[in-house]
Amino acid sequence: MYELKIILEAIKDGALNPGEVVVKTKLPRYEILAAFHILEELGLIETIYSKGSHKVYRLTNKGEEILDGLEKGNIIDFVVKSQDLTA
Repeated sequence: MYELKIILEAIKDGALNPGEVVVKTKLPRYEILAAFHILEELGLIETIYSKGSHKVYRLTNKGEEILDGLEKGNIIDFVVKSQDLTA
């Protein structure tokens, strides 16, 4: 959860691309890119600009809530639910 908090903190003050987050956090680029895919799927960040492979992201309201909870020392549980795609 430590890396999650650091990544969300890096994005909280404005829209950033993954490269800018690498510079701010000093985390490896591959880790940031993998985290961004997961965070976007979870609805914690969203793409606000995309041209080719260049994307800019910002925190969603849900992302701000999660970051706030992490900063307060709360334990965050993620629940994964299967979705019936046959309906």
